[in-house]
Amino acid sequence: MIYLNKKFSPTVYSLLPIILIFAVMFALNYLMPLHRDDYDYSMIWGTTKHVESFSDVIESTYNHYLLHGGRLFTVFCLNFFLWLGKFPFDVANAILFTALVILIYFHARREIKLDEPIILAVTGLLTWLSLPHFGEVAVWKSGSTVYLWSAVPALLFLLPYNLALAGKFNLREDILAAVIMFLLGLIAGCSVENLGVTVTILTAAITLYLRKKNQPSLWSAAGSLGSLIGVIILIAAPGNYVRYDVQGEGKGILAHIGNQIAGNAEMILYLLPAILIFICAVNILRDNKPQKIFISYPLIAVTIIFTVSYFNDSFITSTINDFFVNNIFPHFNTSTKFIERFENFMSKSEEMIIYWLIIFLIYLPLRRALGVKGFGIRDALQKFSAVRYAVILFALALFNNFVMIAAPTFPARATFSSVAMILAGVIAVIRLPLVREKFSVPPVDKILKLGAVAIGSFTIIAALFITYTLRTENDSRIAIVEDAAARYKPVVTFQPITLKNRALRHVFFVDFDNGVTRDGVIKFYGISKIEVEKN
Repeated sequence: MIYLNKKFSPTVYSLLPIILIFAVMFALNYLMPLHRDDYDYSMIWGTTKHVESFSDVIESTYNHYLLHGGRLFTVFCLNFFLWLGKFPFDVANAILFTALVILIYFHARREIKLDEPIILAVTGLLTWLSLPHFGEVAVWKSGSTVYLWSAVPALLFLLPYNLALAGKFNLREDILAAVIMFLLGLIAGCSVENLGVTVTILTAAITLYLRKKNQPSLWSAAGSLGSLIGVIILIAAPGNYVRYDVQGEGKGILAHIGNQIAGNAEMILYLLPAILIFICAVNILRDNKPQKIFISYPLIAVTIIFTVSYFNDSFITSTINDFFVNNIFPHFNTSTKFIERFENFMSKSEEMIIYWLIIFLIYLPLRRALGVKGFGIRDALQKFSAVRYAVILFALALFNNFVMIAAPTFPARATFSSVAMILAGVIAVIRLPLVREKFSVPPVDKILKLGAVAIGSFTIIAALFITYTLRTENDSRIAIVEDAAARYKPVVTFQPITLKNRALRHVFFVDFDNGVTRDGVIKFYGISKIEVEKN
């Protein structure tokens, strides 16, 4: 168990994980170069004119609304901070991620207090590990403003509703509170499609519930109205229909159902640490008897083999990849597009395989130390309100994903807000006194602390190192592009970027032969062609 010096209050100690979270995220943001769509959004949308004034920001946001989509708030923020410059964006992005962790913790606790530094640190670690395609949704500028910058205002907006249901908070019944909630609702509704719809339905239902309980509130109704107007603005954007005509062409209902299965399945894979810790917590509430710990040596051996492979050109997955590409796929006339996706998956799979192996190396002894047998949530549901609250959040997360059934695509990154809801439910159960007590008893505490330090430090150090290396290569390339533009040299040629590792997708970077990156850089710098030589 971790003991804190009583010289300082728990609130002061809570600042330590907050500062650490901000520092890690600022470092990643600072090292991450402008990438892919960032170049398009650095120009007035639909033109090659650079955004150079606030009026350009407004014009670009308006053009985007007409031609590409209705996410007014996030697109405005992206354009605005790209205009201000990369450093202000790096700081703002790190602040927003830190705020996300704090808001998840507040929703889990259903109270605005910061006096549990360990739980706050656990929230930060699970958020770091569980967000799908982390580098794409929390570090990359264009991606983070879509998902991170929409989730934070939405969670802030929902907090008074959550606290009101818990009987721990109520805004003043005055015009100012109503106006503030209306504006927050407008932003939350006009965020991303699934979150906007979910927030609107949820706040309307809570407002009706409060009225039924003879607790009518002006702020609740105003917030719900703002959210409704926001989601109408979001969905009614002419740009949505332009984009849907392109992306949705030829896709029937089976494709939409397939999108749901794939998106939810990938979300669950990223949530694996949170799911396993939730299973352990629920079993603690069943009061199981601990068993003798055993170490899985075969699992350790497999982990070591894959680790050796990973640091030697991934020879295991490379061999499997070559076998299928050269000996299996030709017999089935497999399409080139499928083979490219297969090769892309295999080239990055060992990072995730090693990660899952380490997780189970931690989970298996933890499971026996806690006496975990199956899932058995029924008794816990009856006895503990926190478990019931968690299940409600899980169901809300699945509904939030289901809203995307009408979308032509449903990538795993779109489950961002659903993951935040699930994490709030998991943290709510971890906070229960009985769970915290059992997690603090040897050898459980040692397993958890060693596991958290091992996974957290490895992934953070790897992400920082890889991002630094990519930043160095990217800067040298941009210098070549700028020189070519200054000398009116039409074609620029690069060698492929050598580093393929992505640290569990905490790093998002695609080489310059990708159409989005290539075309954006060409338009932004005014050159004619970029070529990446093939090995």
